[in-house]
Amino acid sequence: MTRLPLKKPLLGKLPPPLITRADLRMALTAGLSAGLLISLGLPDPIYGPMAVGSVLGGTLGASRTLGIQRMQGTVLGGLIVMVGIPTMGSIVPLPIAIAVSLACTRLFGGALGLRSGYKVAGLVVTVGWTIHQAEIFTWLPARLIDTLIGVLLSWIAVSCFWPSRAIQQRQELSHRLFASFASAFRERAELLGQGLEIGATDRLDRRDQLLAQIFALETNRGEAKVELESDVLGVRLGRLWDLQEQLLSELIAVYRTLLRLPMVPMDSPTLQALLTAEIGALRATADCLDHWSNHWPEAAKGNSNAVDQPYRDAVQAAALALAQAEAGVFGDPEANRILMLASGGRRAVACQQLLITAQWFDAAWKAVP
Repeated sequence: MTRLPLKKPLLGKLPPPLITRADLRMALTAGLSAGLLISLGLPDPIYGPMAVGSVLGGTLGASRTLGIQRMQGTVLGGLIVMVGIPTMGSIVPLPIAIAVSLACTRLFGGALGLRSGYKVAGLVVTVGWTIHQAEIFTWLPARLIDTLIGVLLSWIAVSCFWPSRAIQQRQELSHRLFASFASAFRERAELLGQGLEIGATDRLDRRDQLLAQIFALETNRGEAKVELESDVLGVRLGRLWDLQEQLLSELIAVYRTLLRLPMVPMDSPTLQALLTAEIGALRATADCLDHWSNHWPEAAKGNSNAVDQPYRDAVQAAALALAQAEAGVFGDPEANRILMLASGGRRAVACQQLLITAQWFDAAWKAVP
């Protein structure tokens, strides 16, 4: 088997930009929140920009999560201070009172599932006890309004000015991932047809690139889930994401198997027919993945979609050709002996599994209401 060296173009890394759109959006929103709070005459307008800086994340889903956490933490810290000062303020030393309040903050914050919100609650508790103890009942409502304005302005900014929506990012990641798998399987087919193979390091790089894209898609789901509505469309999209993750798990498993398999002698006509069927299976799957990358997830409605039917027919034809080629090999003693080796017939099994996965995913996609 001939090993084909991979030539990688040398691309110089561009330096990161000094100011990004996200930085500019945060600066403008923080300035707007401060100006609005000052014009309204609210005390301590610094809390508005502080909320903007902590809430304005990369996507709308992340900003919603952080904003809700910050509001919950502010309310929790305010309640602890409002209860603690009248009960412990005159009978307990200040350091002990603050320590008890912070312990309650951590306890209740953990019970409520707060991740970053309990830190805000701790800040409210500390500032309330040390600075605003005498005016706690007037400072807390103003602090809550300042935080609320900062959170609302952050949500408006991330959704209206250079919006970064996690669902849209997931769509783009999905399209690129489908296209990457299609390119990977098509490359496998071309190398099999030529009897070539790339080096082990380059095969690992191919695998790692696909795994990195899958990991990015899985990481994105947490933020995208926040943006989902609780209606029928949101439930449908969540079910489609579950199907997609199952598909990607199957695809990466088959691809890793194909990368490990060496070429076997293809001297007999039956083995040549089997190799041709395997190449056809890989190309049919790659064509399906390219088609899905262009239409996922909205073009899967109805059972008689004229656009999808040619790709279904190609997969079925490839599965039939592979089954016929395997039946022909079983009648050839020499070919059968070669395929009974340690890795002789595993490629045919992997290609068959790939076609079954494509047919299952297409049917499951259509079955989602």
